[in-house]
Amino acid sequence: MRYKLTLIISILFCSIKFNAQYNFEIGLNIGGTGYLGEIGGTSTEAKGFLGDLILKETNLTGGIFGKYRISPKLFFSFGINYVKISGDDINTGQGPRYWRNLRFQNTIYEFNTRAEYSFFKLNDLGGRGRYRTSLDLYGFIGISGFYHNPKGSLTPGAPSKDWVELQPLQTEGNSYSKLGISTPYGLGLVIKTNTFYKFGFYFNYMKNYTDYLDDISTVYADPSSLDPPAAELANQFNGPEEQANSFGIDQVRGNPSNFDDIFMLNVSFSKLISSKNNIYYADYLMKYKIPKKLKKKRNYSGGKRTNYYQMNQFKKKKTRKTKKAKF
Repeated sequence: MRYKLTLIISILFCSIKFNAQYNFEIGLNIGGTGYLGEIGGTSTEAKGFLGDLILKETNLTGGIFGKYRISPKLFFSFGINYVKISGDDINTGQGPRYWRNLRFQNTIYEFNTRAEYSFFKLNDLGGRGRYRTSLDLYGFIGISGFYHNPKGSLTPGAPSKDWVELQPLQTEGNSYSKLGISTPYGLGLVIKTNTFYKFGFYFNYMKNYTDYLDDISTVYADPSSLDPPAAELANQFNGPEEQANSFGIDQVRGNPSNFDDIFMLNVSFSKLISSKNNIYYADYLMKYKIPKKLKKKRNYSGGKRTNYYQMNQFKKKKTRKTKKAKF
């Protein structure tokens, strides 16, 4: 019984090891990111979602990832991303948000895991019959954890040295964590070429569960309860004097009912981790190497085809009697 159990465990281990050799890939991604929160927009009232998007506040994002193929349609991936977001009330141009006169920038480090499902596959992209390039369309959803650190300044376009960390100041009189969780989901496409390489493009929406990516969420705190630097950064009202009371203690500073979200448009590049024992390497041989070797052994002359390999084998099999025969 013990030997049977040992044999079963050995077979399972070898099977897992073999599958791992051709189901894994590593890659990198880069793109642009946008932020949806209290700061932003070009009108006096919030429009919601992409209506408040300002292109000049788009920032770069980048990262690395690994992906494991569970089945032909199901994948599991994990990755680490660097994300930067920013916003400035000055972009509104007029109205209450412009008078509020707040701004922020935030650097985020995110670790994510997600499941990907391929719902459409085109094996011969371009329809040339060569089957060298394929296209996959997929959707994904997952969970991620991140570290963020919002900073603020008193003037638009201030140099980096003038940006101050806002979380320790508690500008609204509330404490919040620099750690957060998110649900990333989206759609993408992948083009696989030459067997080992993949190029992709995807849209990623991070549904976050914090309203403090921009350090704005609730109401104005009593400045007497804050340290001087915090009071100065918390209320930077720059509007008509008759509107000043709307920006005083306990007046609306943000909207706690809506969390701050992030979205990204990324391109990706990855390479399959392969060895001579895996299925991708076998596909590579069948598509490229073996056909070339066969062509070298064949000589085409007009409509006739002579296989020299077969002729040589025939000559070796000739007997002495056959050689001496006269016709």
